[in-house]
Amino acid sequence: MRPEHHSPQLMMLLLLSLTCSADSLNSHTFRHRQHASVTITADTENTPTTTTEETITFSAAPTAPPPVDMIVRLHQEARLLCDLYKDTRPKYTPTWRHSDQTVVDVNTAHALAHRYTQDPLSGELRIANVRLEDGGLWRCEERELETGLIIAHSSGINLIVTEPPKAPYFEVDGRRLDPGNVFLPVTEGAALSVWCVAEGGHPPPKLFWRLYMSNPTPQLNTTNTKVAHQYVRSEARITRVLRAHHNSTITCLVHHVTLPDPLNATLLLDVQYTPSFVITREPGFGFPLVEGIPVSLKCDVDSNPPSNPVWVKDDGPPPVTQSVDGFLNFSAISREHSGWYKCTSREFSSIGYFLSVRYEEEVTVDTGTGEASSTGRQIEVALGGAVQLQCPATGGVSCWSRVGTGGTLEPVGVGPELSLERVLYQEAGTYRCTRRVSPRLEEWRSMVNVDLSVTGAPAVYPSNKTLTAIAGQELTFKVEFCANPPVDRGIWLTDRVLLRPGDSTATLIAHHITAGSSPHCHQAALTVRAVRPTDAGEYVFLVRSPKGLAEGSVMINVTTASGFSVVPDRGQHVTPITVFYIATILCFLVT
Repeated sequence: MRPEHHSPQLMMLLLLSLTCSADSLNSHTFRHRQHASVTITADTENTPTTTTEETITFSAAPTAPPPVDMIVRLHQEARLLCDLYKDTRPKYTPTWRHSDQTVVDVNTAHALAHRYTQDPLSGELRIANVRLEDGGLWRCEERELETGLIIAHSSGINLIVTEPPKAPYFEVDGRRLDPGNVFLPVTEGAALSVWCVAEGGHPPPKLFWRLYMSNPTPQLNTTNTKVAHQYVRSEARITRVLRAHHNSTITCLVHHVTLPDPLNATLLLDVQYTPSFVITREPGFGFPLVEGIPVSLKCDVDSNPPSNPVWVKDDGPPPVTQSVDGFLNFSAISREHSGWYKCTSREFSSIGYFLSVRYEEEVTVDTGTGEASSTGRQIEVALGGAVQLQCPATGGVSCWSRVGTGGTLEPVGVGPELSLERVLYQEAGTYRCTRRVSPRLEEWRSMVNVDLSVTGAPAVYPSNKTLTAIAGQELTFKVEFCANPPVDRGIWLTDRVLLRPGDSTATLIAHHITAGSSPHCHQAALTVRAVRPTDAGEYVFLVRSPKGLAEGSVMINVTTASGFSVVPDRGQHVTPITVFYIATILCFLVT
């Protein structure tokens, strides 16, 4: 092959291959290049093509070791070691690179700030008055002066600049609390939301909550944390503040890498709640009180703010002077001390307690029959109230019964005490306490009779609020009404007529008043002679007493023999608005 048959490019490549020695291929200037190849191709027509391919392998750049963390406080000095001096002194003076952006080089003075100094012997870099922007990855590197190629890497140093946070404080309802006031007033049953705020700190601190209580109760709810640029806020919530939370301590803890012990802020919950009462007696409850013995009543009030107990008897002052600590001390109790006692505090009151004193004249015995009788007592209680009956019997087994029709006894409770709550008119009547005086069950003696009277506004109780009648048949329905003082006016209201008990029309009969289930209750009945579809609707019985008005309604649906139902036309019957309108008129009627 003659040289003139080759292209100029081929000739240049041949000259280069001749001038490059084997030693130059191993020069440090090519250490960091990758694999390379040379290809020579002849392009003369009708001439065999000769291709020469040569592959040259170069060494790869050194791999940097993993970085290590170095923590330094803000405004302190950081000293970064260059481990390229660990074995032998580097050939070239090392340079420092910060986060792959800024090169700190002792050979280039313009790259050094006044806070950076580097030891020429050890390569150590000293940073005075460390700032937050100094944080990040620092690396010591050895480079060639001629080419600037990296020869070796040191271990990277991850500089963490820390700043301690300030003392935390609390916020409630968007208001910053005074650090000197650790008491937080809150009302029982309310919801509580407290924010803990920690300002400053790098990296951001972590906040934790603690609730310290004397009694085990539900703890704080989940905590929401919000991290901002200059502060961290965390919220703690109590969905419903309980009385048991009183004097509890809420603590916010601030943890940070710069702090050996966490910072904290503390609140003391001052839960304000209404009074509750605890009444005790000496001798204890269940022990009969006999005339002449000493008796003490004690009232304890739990409230915040604290309040003092005040005893009342039958809505008046007690018969003996009350002590400062809530005692009523009877040195020798007498029958005049019997009655209803209540403990009050501010506008609140405990339930009533009936103090029963037994005395000899109360029970007389007929020696001929062996039966005992009682002079009895009268007790009056408001509708819906509570009453406690005390049997003065000693020894044996006591039993309370209610005296029914014909003197029959209906057992209502075992024991010397009988408690009735939310009293109804139907529970009025005579109650008798008896006790067994011998092992034979049939030998019982009556100890005391109590006539229970219920007072209050009238009430009407329909036997059925909804009835279905068949057209053409007779229908009678009843209501029971109770009142004490008694009812002075009662009337039936329909869509066409007003009927007093005892009145009648061609289609309706208002029956006379009859006795009810208790001394304070009576019954009223209304009869529809032959039910028609037009009789469907609402029928109201209205009563009046000196204590007020009451009404009870019965809804009538009418069906035919085939089962077809007539829907009541409410527009033709008495509506609730009409009832109250008529009731207002009846208040001013004169019998």
